[in-house]
Amino acid sequence: MSDTTQTLFQFAGDRFLPTEAAGNPWGELTGGGPVAGLLARAAERALTDPELFVARMTFDLMRPVPRREVAVSATTLRSGKRLQVIQAELVCDGEVRTRATVQALRPTELDGSANEPGAPFPGPEGIADGSLIPPELGLRWGVHDVVDVRWIDDQSSPDASRVWMRMPVPLLPGEALTPLVHTATLVDCISAASPVGELFGPWINTDITCYLHRRPAGEWLGMEIRRDVETSGIGLAHARLFDPHGPVGSAQEAVLVNELG
Repeated sequence: MSDTTQTLFQFAGDRFLPTEAAGNPWGELTGGGPVAGLLARAAERALTDPELFVARMTFDLMRPVPRREVAVSATTLRSGKRLQVIQAELVCDGEVRTRATVQALRPTELDGSANEPGAPFPGPEGIADGSLIPPELGLRWGVHDVVDVRWIDDQSSPDASRVWMRMPVPLLPGEALTPLVHTATLVDCISAASPVGELFGPWINTDITCYLHRRPAGEWLGMEIRRDVETSGIGLAHARLFDPHGPVGSAQEAVLVNELG
């Protein structure tokens, strides 16, 4: 693994430089997952209380992010005893390319036992490694090749695809991926990992929204993914999220046909 693929970004002073490992299959661009991870990192660092739990992250992928230096900032829109709302922005070449809104809530301990029935499908141990995007498509190398993928039911499934994913490299040098940043980086993949179905795009997502009710544990995130699309070329990818202990949340993306050429 080369120096340019050992992390998704490199520090560039107070800015960040995407590496080859953060690349997008559609061109000399940065993938939505690394962008979401970078904004989740900024929002997590802006939390005023470590007891607050991030329950929702929404990322608006408004403009493509080139593989050039980017600046990231985070601002608190509301701070209260039970709720903090943070807005984070990624700027490249003087333009806001992606904006995130994050809600963090204060947990309350309730009487009763936690309901953690385990994931509804096997793994990730004992399952062969696979690829997020079939290599025979010959797309540009990038983050979709870096992510570790173990399929239960792949994109050819007539119902839902089921998969375990893990990001094997850090976001930045010297920093371990937190559960929040790891989740934000991976959930961008649900459009690519969803069943192909009868209406083939190819599809891209224009946003990411992730809800969490529990902090994911372990290195792997499980996803059960479906995609609803129309002949208008617009649709929705939606996923239930799991760790080996049970459900942790859900994710959704608006998807749009991406015409090639």
